[in-house]
Amino acid sequence: MKKILLLLLIVCVGKINAQTCGTGGCIAADTNSTGKYPASTFSSTSSSWSTVSAFMNAGNYTLFNVTNGDTYEWTYCSDFGGSQSWDAELTLFNNSTGAILCYQDNCGRSSCATAPYIRWTSTFTGTVKLLTTVSGCTTNSGSPYSTLVWRDTSGTPLVHVLGVDVYSGNSTINWNQVKAAGYTFAYAKATEGVGYTDSEYLNYAVNGVSAGMKMGAYHFARADLNPTPAGAVSEANYFLSVAQPYITSCDLPPSLDLEGSYLQTSFTSAQLTTWVQNWMNTVQSATGIKPVLYIGASTVSFLNSSLNTYPLWRDELSGNPAIAPTNLGVWTTWAFNQYSWTGTVAGISGSSTDVDVFNGNMAAFNSFMGCTTDIKENNFNNAFVLYPNPFTTKTTLQFDNPKNENCTLTIYNMQGQTVRTITNITTGKVEIERQNMMSGLYFFQLHTDIQIIVTGKLAIE
Repeated sequence: MKKILLLLLIVCVGKINAQTCGTGGCIAADTNSTGKYPASTFSSTSSSWSTVSAFMNAGNYTLFNVTNGDTYEWTYCSDFGGSQSWDAELTLFNNSTGAILCYQDNCGRSSCATAPYIRWTSTFTGTVKLLTTVSGCTTNSGSPYSTLVWRDTSGTPLVHVLGVDVYSGNSTINWNQVKAAGYTFAYAKATEGVGYTDSEYLNYAVNGVSAGMKMGAYHFARADLNPTPAGAVSEANYFLSVAQPYITSCDLPPSLDLEGSYLQTSFTSAQLTTWVQNWMNTVQSATGIKPVLYIGASTVSFLNSSLNTYPLWRDELSGNPAIAPTNLGVWTTWAFNQYSWTGTVAGISGSSTDVDVFNGNMAAFNSFMGCTTDIKENNFNNAFVLYPNPFTTKTTLQFDNPKNENCTLTIYNMQGQTVRTITNITTGKVEIERQNMMSGLYFFQLHTDIQIIVTGKLAIE
């Protein structure tokens, strides 16, 4: 976040298709197992690595659904997004029969030599049990924890849904180029504290949507200046006064950016949790949309678990969107990860763009935003140019109308009420004058008698 002021398939042992199973293994008995963790039974159809848990202890066992003929991998190796705080080993069992299927202690990779890495091809469809122990088949408990990752190498690659987060320091952005470069969403800084509005927010919010980006607004918290619960409400209300017209379903949820070295020295965990809860409650009550919480590595473990119902946005800077964040604090999963502060993105000047990834595919992304259907707004060529946008007195809409069809432009306010209708448009260009429209955000639809030509948003300053 901006402040104020090829995943390689690498096998540790043997040939590319070989099992990485050593001899031996730990016994799945009470002396070796302290219980099932996490509670879920995991399934995967993706060939991309995903995190099982960042809080694994020796003695934990985990269940996985497997399919006959598919090849699976499990590891604590950091090369694949795992982490090992103690010398772990893995034993894989058939959950129905208890038979040992695979065992490994050390994979021997230079960066994680003592981390176990299992590669195993299933001969049945069912459930397997993976037991984690300290080398020597012993257990431990409590901190430090290790991170277990896994994947189905026979599955389909996860298509990463990528985005950016921006503020006025990113200057003028060509959103069409950003979209064409493969980025789907963008968070734009709207406000900070009480009284500061980012000078580029309105431009980003409107022009990003016009280019087909999914846009969201974030608020930079100044709990140092407004430390009381009432201060959190004041900051939330100020954010709403600027951004609420742009917060709609099927766009990104609003977000609170909570960061700063003062957070753990000026607040107790309970106090900071209450401050965040007040901001979240105020915004959710006003919009009907649950906000996202952006937090750094130290703060994510400082907050209380009462906040883990809000989607988590981490900043674990691996530089690789395929590597999941490992430090989730009191959260069990994550929604977004800011994986670099030094991205180079077409349409955004410089090489210091914050780049982000969503935890899931496009179907999951649309569901996350509250898009209840995958039917597109239209099935026509909806290319158009609206300039300037935002505007003060007049703007011009240019669009494709090769047959000079008779079109109508209808403009709606945020409540869905018609505020302007322009008829008999037969060329590919129409001027829109402000007339009696107030400042704010509007939706427009250009249509013939039988079909919609283009839809979009316009803003009046």
